[in-house]
Amino acid sequence: MPTREQAKQARRDAIITAAVRLMRARGDAGFSMRALAEAAGVSIATPYNLFGSKQAIMLAVLDAGMARYEDHLDRLEADALDIFFEAVSLAVELYGEAPKFHKAVLFAAYGDGGRDHRAVFGDPRFLFWKGRVDQARDAGLLESEIEANALALALSQQFFICILEWAYGQIGLDELESRVHYSFALLLKGAATAAGAKRIAPRIRPLQQQLTRFWADAPLPLTADKSA
Repeated sequence: MPTREQAKQARRDAIITAAVRLMRARGDAGFSMRALAEAAGVSIATPYNLFGSKQAIMLAVLDAGMARYEDHLDRLEADALDIFFEAVSLAVELYGEAPKFHKAVLFAAYGDGGRDHRAVFGDPRFLFWKGRVDQARDAGLLESEIEANALALALSQQFFICILEWAYGQIGLDELESRVHYSFALLLKGAATAAGAKRIAPRIRPLQQQLTRFWADAPLPLTADKSA
């Protein structure tokens, strides 16, 4: 017989699964909490009791997706430096498989701001990037005196800004990937050991060239720098 905590977790999981199913079917998060409760097979009060708000449920959906994303990433063969770039490319691939769903989750989780808005920089997303920084530093690819929290925060912010631009339709997934790769290359090169910097440096110029191609037809004031 399941314990009280196990039963509570089962209800939480059912609500998260139902929210994902509803958003995939609708393409948005406009369903009511009553509809969510019915889809999860729980009482109308249960989602509020377990999560507190619809926004908190959307953050839980993001957390569940993050866990699956890390499982996918663990299957890739990438060292402590390449993993930063592989992680971005994998996220872009997954967004491309269900763009409406992922945009719906982002709008629902962060569109209202509020006290949960900064959760994107906390557990588990921030900790994911901090873990990658720690691994690269331990491998001798980043300088030992680099403050892992500061670098991880900078990486996660750059990624999140570009994700939001994509969600609002300002850039496509290809440009998102190039922008984040470029930002990561610059940030990591500044923090890298000589060995790490030697591996990162060749990425920078091709990424600059990719970005200028995206911007070739952009309206002023964004114009391509001919020196890139």
